[in-house]
Order: sequence, then C-alpha cells, then structure tokens
Amino acid sequence: MMGQGCLRQGWWVVASPRLVCGLGLLSVLVLFPVCLAAHTTLVQTLPAAGAVVAQPPRAVQFWFTEPIERTLSRIEVFRGALDPTTGDVKPAQRIDQGWLPGPRSAREVGVRLPEALTAGRYLVQWVIVAIDAHRLQGTFTFTYDPSAAPE
Repeated sequence: MMGQGCLRQGWWVVASPRLVCGLGLLSVLVLFPVCLAAHTTLVQTLPAAGAVVAQPPRAVQFWFTEPIERTLSRIEVFRGALDPTTGDVKPAQRIDQGWLPGPRSAREVGVRLPEALTAGRYLVQWVIVAIDAHRLQGTFTFTYDPSAAPE
C-alpha cells in the first residue's frame, strides 16, 4: 500500500505542472480574442472609400469603435494626382482645413474641406492613436463629380 501511495503522489507531482500549463494555455486562448476585440477599429468614413459624390462634401468624417486622441492623430486630404508611370493616385496639394470642432477624444472625428471644392479625385491619408494607445492608419480616395447621378 505504501508503494501505491508513493505512485499516486508521484503521479500528482507530474500531473500538477501539466494541469497548470494546460489551464494557462486554455486561459490565454480564451482571453486573447477578447483583448483583440478591445482595440479600436474604423467603422466607416464619409465620403466612403472609393465613393463618387455629386455634391461637394464639407468634411471628411471618421467613426471608430473607441475614442481617439486627436492631439496624436492626423487626417490629411489632398487633391489627387495620377502618376503617369504607375497609374496610382499620389497626393498633390493639401486642401483640408483642420479638425472639425469637438472634444479632444471622441469616436467621431473629421476635418473640414473648403467650400469651393473643385471636381476631381481626392486622396485621404490618416493616422490615428486611440485612447488605448492602439495606432491605426490608412489611405483612401473619393471623387467629387458634379455630373454624377445623385446618391
């Protein structure tokens, strides 16, 4: 009987680290998606990426899932220039006129555009830092074409 007790005790010593490692791994796998879901993501923009608008937009607006820190973020709007060698849209003259009014940290942010927007393609480049210190960036274009059909 004493030998069996030692075997059980020996088995428990071997199983305990395995059990702890297994539970630790399980908790990481369960919690990891929750941590990822907590990061800020872009919900939508207005105008939307690739949109053709018939009316000149007064602003470019962004909506995020979490508040962003405006003092550490940047949204820039440029007239688009077509690169003749690659066909890519490159930034030309910067036209945005600063942040839309609002609090320093908010989920909805944007920049003002000039009232007299000329027809053409526009390039939006943005980098934001969320309150959780998560950094996002992107680029998209939209086209202002007064002859386009109303949306």
